[in-house]
Amino acid sequence: MSQASYTECPRCDGPIAQFDGDLGGGSRIVIERDVTICGPCAVDEAVRDAVGLPPVPFDEWPTSGDHLTWDDVPKVSG
Repeated sequence: MSQASYTECPRCDGPIAQFDGDLGGGSRIVIERDVTICGPCAVDEAVRDAVGLPPVPFDEWPTSGDHLTWDDVPKVSG
């Protein structure tokens, strides 16, 4: 699937572009990151990676649309 071949996010079925000029992000589920997903899904994948949660597998796409954000990461006091 090439980046220019679709305008809906394959991960959540929402639009890839969230604002003018938005190109989305590359999904972490593939090494090449050549599957373009929307910004909220890209953040969800980054948060999952940062806190050690497994990625959402392709066979569970599209997801429910509930995205993790950096606000969901526990704060480290120090």
